[in-house]
Amino acid sequence: MKNFKGIIIFLLAVSFFISCDSRKEMEKRADIRLKRIQQLIDQNSLNVAKSEIDSIHLLFPRLVNKRRVAAALEDTILRRESSRTLAYCDSILPSKERETDSIQKNFRFEKDKVYQEIGNFVYKTQKTENNAGRNFLKAYVDENADIYLISNYSGGKLEHTWVEVSLKELSAHTDTIDTSNPSYHSFTDGAQRFEVVTFKNKEDNGVVAFIAQNTAMPLKVTLHGKKNYEYFLDIADKKAITETYHLWIVKKDVVKLRKEIKKATALIDRIEREKTK
Repeated sequence: MKNFKGIIIFLLAVSFFISCDSRKEMEKRADIRLKRIQQLIDQNSLNVAKSEIDSIHLLFPRLVNKRRVAAALEDTILRRESSRTLAYCDSILPSKERETDSIQKNFRFEKDKVYQEIGNFVYKTQKTENNAGRNFLKAYVDENADIYLISNYSGGKLEHTWVEVSLKELSAHTDTIDTSNPSYHSFTDGAQRFEVVTFKNKEDNGVVAFIAQNTAMPLKVTLHGKKNYEYFLDIADKKAITETYHLWIVKKDVVKLRKEIKKATALIDRIEREKTK
């Protein structure tokens, strides 16, 4: 029995020393990788460095101190990337804002303070009060850089749910908006039927871009529903939609740049706060 206990103690001791040697070997390997990560950061090879940091967590899950060093290096990378983002966005944003302001001169800002949280930029010739009872396509952009295409129709009942714009054999058409959708609005005033269908962002399916690319050409609009109706897009409407499209492109850039600045600033602040803990 004594011999058996002695064997067990001996095996445990051997196992302990082997474990210690194994851990030391793992720490050496981890240190080599950490040194490599620092070199990659110094060389601005940040994507490769991030991959190496992932390998530290995967290969050495029990080496908590080494993983903490790896996490600190990852923060260094994130801070450097965020600083670059800030510098880039700050350099471009002013020119984009000036471009936006220049285009917006031909637009009217509309916002009902009671019912609207977000205002809209509507081209001067497409103000609602100037186009009552007319069949036309209207486009506008809101403060969040969302773009809207609206099909306005009055006449006999169509229940049109999608719009096609064509130029000879070329065409573009919107998604289908069901008559039960809040984006579909209709009413009857006497014998006159009014239908207003709104397509937001991707729901226009490239129609606004198609009009902007072919503004100098005659464009036929077909309203598709239980019945169809055709008309040619007015020159003033083509110009208005094209200008709205250009405003949307620039405004999207401005909104994106501001979001990137906010995100990068928040990330840098978070890293700085953690350093002081």
